[in-house]
Amino acid sequence: MDLNSLYSELKELLSVSDENFNLERDINHYYNTEPDENKLEILGDILCFVNRFSMFNEIAPFMNSLYTCINNTLEIKPESIFEFEDLLVRNAIMHFVQEYINYSKIAQKDQVLKLLSDSLEKLKIEPLIMNLGLLLKPMYQDQAYISNLNNLKEVKVSYNSSNGVDIQIKQEIDTWINSKDINLENQDELREQLTQEFENIITKYNLTLYSEKSKKLKIEVMEMLTMKLTMLSLLEQIPDDSFEPIPIK
Repeated sequence: MDLNSLYSELKELLSVSDENFNLERDINHYYNTEPDENKLEILGDILCFVNRFSMFNEIAPFMNSLYTCINNTLEIKPESIFEFEDLLVRNAIMHFVQEYINYSKIAQKDQVLKLLSDSLEKLKIEPLIMNLGLLLKPMYQDQAYISNLNNLKEVKVSYNSSNGVDIQIKQEIDTWINSKDINLENQDELREQLTQEFENIITKYNLTLYSEKSKKLKIEVMEMLTMKLTMLSLLEQIPDDSFEPIPIK
């Protein structure tokens, strides 16, 4: 199959209008020094990726979101074109998990964490993607959500609060978490360190350690770390299907 045929097939599968389909332009821009055979390799990877979600191709907003993942991945450009598919899958899973978290507004965070953790323990890449697709399908059929989709932006996981102190504490915890070398092997140590950091921070804000407010905040900041660990585990599962994921505690 030649380049033009692949572009046409992808445009149809992704339900992208002619005026919004810029895949050929973007590939020629980011991979301008690559020969046509390498561009064919990339397009083949993209086609394989899109076909993983073929059972959802009747949901145009879902397929458009796949197109967003593709465009975002093209901008990164891996060192080797043979790493493109792996990078695309990684970015797509992160994108979709974040979209669902934004959509659910964390109200169902325990359910999301359980689903992802269970998937990591027993699913390979194909059923994992299918699992995520089934999780997201109702979201893309929610007309209220779709009507505002263009106004949504990917943001960090956040927790709504009417209290400015709560927000400030969570922002400081988020900064602390991002400063750490997070891996699944040191999660117990991280939780102990986070507990100490949390106690230091609430003391700074003159909060009582054992108040109901502090207890609630501690649960929420621990969930912030759990979410980071879950996403890390999700990513580490992809390169090698034989990898046995470390359970998230």
